[in-house]
Amino acid sequence: MTYSFYLGFNLIQLNRNRFFLRILPLFILLSFDLHSQKKLPAELENLPKITHYSRKDFHSDSQFWTMTRDAEGILYFGNNDGVVIYDGERWHKVFLPNNSSVRSLTTSKSGEVYAGGYNEIGKISKDSIGNYRYLSLLEDLKLQKEKLENLWQVHEFKDHIIFRSFDQLIVISGKTVTHISSNTAFTFSDVIQDRYYVQDAGHGIFEFDPDKMKLNLLYDPESYDNDEIKAFLPTGKKDILIVSKQGNIYEGKVKSKELHLKQRIFNEDFQDQVISAIKHKENYLLGTLASKIILLTSEGEIIKESPAFTDIHDSSVLQLYADGDNFWALLNNGLDFIEFDAPFSQLFSEASIYDILIDEDKILVATNKGVFTSDLMVDGIHKFSFNFKKVLNLEGQAWSIQKVNNSIFVGHDKGLFLLEDGNPLKIGNVDGFWKITPIKDASEKYLASNYNGLYLLTKTEGKWALQNKLKGFDESTRDIIQADQEDTYWVCHGFKGVYKLKINKDYTRVYAFDHYTNQNGLDSPFNINVTRWNNDIIFTTNTGIFEFDEESNEFVPHVDLNKILDSRINTRKLLQDNDRVWVVQDDQVGYFNLKEENPRIIKDLFLNLKGSLNRGMESIQPLPNGKVLIGATTGLYLYNINRINKKETSTSITHVSYLQQNSGEKKIPIISKEKVILPPRIDILRFEFASPGSSPSSIVQYQYLLKGIDENWSTWDETAYKEYTHLRPGDYIFRVRSRDILGNTGEEVSFPLSITSPWYRTTTAYLVYCMGLIGLSLLLIYFIKLKIERERQKAKDSAQKNAKLLELEIEQLKLEKDKAKINRDKKILEEDNLLKSKELANYTMMLVKKKDVFTETYENLQDFKKTLKTQSAKKRLQEVLVRLNQHRIGEEFMVVFDTNFEKVHKNFFTELKKINPTLTQRELRLCAFVKMNLTNKEIAPLLNISVRGVETARYRVRKKLNVQDINFLTFLEDISKAFPEDTKL
Repeated sequence: MTYSFYLGFNLIQLNRNRFFLRILPLFILLSFDLHSQKKLPAELENLPKITHYSRKDFHSDSQFWTMTRDAEGILYFGNNDGVVIYDGERWHKVFLPNNSSVRSLTTSKSGEVYAGGYNEIGKISKDSIGNYRYLSLLEDLKLQKEKLENLWQVHEFKDHIIFRSFDQLIVISGKTVTHISSNTAFTFSDVIQDRYYVQDAGHGIFEFDPDKMKLNLLYDPESYDNDEIKAFLPTGKKDILIVSKQGNIYEGKVKSKELHLKQRIFNEDFQDQVISAIKHKENYLLGTLASKIILLTSEGEIIKESPAFTDIHDSSVLQLYADGDNFWALLNNGLDFIEFDAPFSQLFSEASIYDILIDEDKILVATNKGVFTSDLMVDGIHKFSFNFKKVLNLEGQAWSIQKVNNSIFVGHDKGLFLLEDGNPLKIGNVDGFWKITPIKDASEKYLASNYNGLYLLTKTEGKWALQNKLKGFDESTRDIIQADQEDTYWVCHGFKGVYKLKINKDYTRVYAFDHYTNQNGLDSPFNINVTRWNNDIIFTTNTGIFEFDEESNEFVPHVDLNKILDSRINTRKLLQDNDRVWVVQDDQVGYFNLKEENPRIIKDLFLNLKGSLNRGMESIQPLPNGKVLIGATTGLYLYNINRINKKETSTSITHVSYLQQNSGEKKIPIISKEKVILPPRIDILRFEFASPGSSPSSIVQYQYLLKGIDENWSTWDETAYKEYTHLRPGDYIFRVRSRDILGNTGEEVSFPLSITSPWYRTTTAYLVYCMGLIGLSLLLIYFIKLKIERERQKAKDSAQKNAKLLELEIEQLKLEKDKAKINRDKKILEEDNLLKSKELANYTMMLVKKKDVFTETYENLQDFKKTLKTQSAKKRLQEVLVRLNQHRIGEEFMVVFDTNFEKVHKNFFTELKKINPTLTQRELRLCAFVKMNLTNKEIAPLLNISVRGVETARYRVRKKLNVQDINFLTFLEDISKAFPEDTKL
């Protein structure tokens, strides 16, 4: 059991300490209910890739608090171990002088990276050889004697660097320091839209005035219910959004100092906390204590289970940091870059696992958030699937889950619980139990291990009861095992060594105990654990495996196990599963097989768990068919170790390409019986390779050599490619071989190639140079002659051009003359047409008058006939009337009229026919007469009808043409205008 574990245990015991109660939520994750998923905004339907960095990547403590980016793009992370720096490929670590954690980081406009820890202020810089260093500023700022405490945040604000602790703001201006004390405690600060805001607990939110070096009250605590603020966010305007730890969103007006509640993230039944928040594009992201990341859209929609963030590797997001369009999530256990392939499957990731129990068709896990249970479904090929649900009313730290005498018990920080039909029932009223240990030869009696000793647990008539505490021993008894002697127990304490307890018959008190520390064969009292091995009691320590010799009262090395297990490293757990033995050494899981002649510990398969185990309470649950469940701080994992069987594998070169300046990437055929010839001046030559026979879930390492450049093989590396730059001309053979973490080795494969010399260095090139010089001379002579010829041709072309211009001018004059003649002819035709129009009008009027005269004469003669008395006179006059009637104006005169009218007004009758084909010849003539503006009286004799008949005829025509009387003449004139007279009449 490690020191860090017992530090956590001692903190739990201090539940009345007010400081611990204030920081406890940072370490104990709260429970939360799952809510129905809402439909996502469109920008979020394309799920991002989540890249997780764990302790195996950055090799430091897994809890991160802050980060920043410098001008070069290098990332700096505040960690419990100091500052972890990532340059995109490699991780670096910088320690503070007092080895404190780093809670505050920022990069100034000048490019300097400031860091703050416990009683420490300084800068992170890079020296001439690329190493990162920490430079303390305490002496320069004369702060050596100041009690700074933890510096939680730092910001640059208007040429000032401002560090925040609970007690004060430290404003650094050059080498001048100004201290601004808090009324109670400065709990959060940030710079938003060129304004510095800070919350003083119980006194309100203040804005910092850098000119007067003072804080001005902005919002009273009553305006935000005195919530603990976790974020100030921009709104796109000059106002701000304020996010509280309780999940309340407030909208604040800066100028008017108005603040109102906008919405609530959590309802009364949803127990969670907001830890951090950022603005991401148009939306807001809220990092929570137990629900990963909650999305708050710009429209105010709350999405608590966005699929974009379901693969976040820890439900506690301690900080969010915007990185362009992407962002970083600083987790309670590692880092996620939000923008995945391991030889294992993660079945549960909501909490840290401390114990596992498989009970018939269910699996139960004890975690730091309580107990979770899932139905265990096994198919024909023994694959497992899980759907974990939380057991209600068991929130908080659960240490163990055991099936004892057909009852399931949970050792919990809140006490000892019995699970009945999935419902917890507390046994007794004592808090803080680790587990239950059966008492040999007493089927109804058990020992309950407590934070402060041992309790007797009994079952009487089917009812469990927690009896008396055993007097005489008050130490924690988490690691306990019954000795071979009756009523004797071994207890290991992570710091204090080993106790051998002797208990009286009625289990009311410990009447004697022996305490072993760094004597009696033990080198140190730290990190000692006890377990059984082949029915022997053994002790695992930092210096090997021991057993206790009763005769000498000494701890002596266990010969068989020390042959297998390296005594130079700490072994914390041994679990025997038939011939396979599971072991935890130096925070890494492994196993070995007892059937092997020389057992070898296999650890590589579990490299992803290194540094993620609960020290002293590692949970390993072997399953059938080579599978195993392992609990870690990051969740529950399922492994299949059957893949360790040796098998034939191979190595293949999957891609060879080269890059030349301004030409882009070019691929090279990798299947070739002959050596590949490459062009010269290759900037980058890249080989990509793989091991097709290896398991996809296995980490594969490669070793390569370029014959002609390298003398020795490279070291084994997981990088599946190799690049060479600016290779000289020559012959090369690239060789590569592989191996996986299970020990399978792939056969070597080679790729021969040759890089040719540049053409300008060959004999052919020099011959070309000579020929080129001769050719250049000849070409020069040719161009001189060509220039002379061009000048001659230019003069000739100029003369031809002038002659052509003269001809064009003559043609232009002819065209102008022809145009004048055409205009004259046109004028004559227009005059002739006008004359014909007048003749037509005169002819028409003549017909009208002739018709009138004829009619009048004929009527007078008829009247005269009536006055004659003699029959012979009447007969003679009748003969005259007959001859006269024979010469009256008839159809032949109207045909002449039609022909002349059509000549003057071409297409007039045709267009009328198009409008209404039923128009008669008489009606067409009527339209012609109307067009000529004749009166009804003048029209009547021409048509041999009365004036009244003319009116009737006009009405019928207008109806056929669908035109009003007042518009009839205009209508006919428009037809004539639409088809002007033919000028060629």
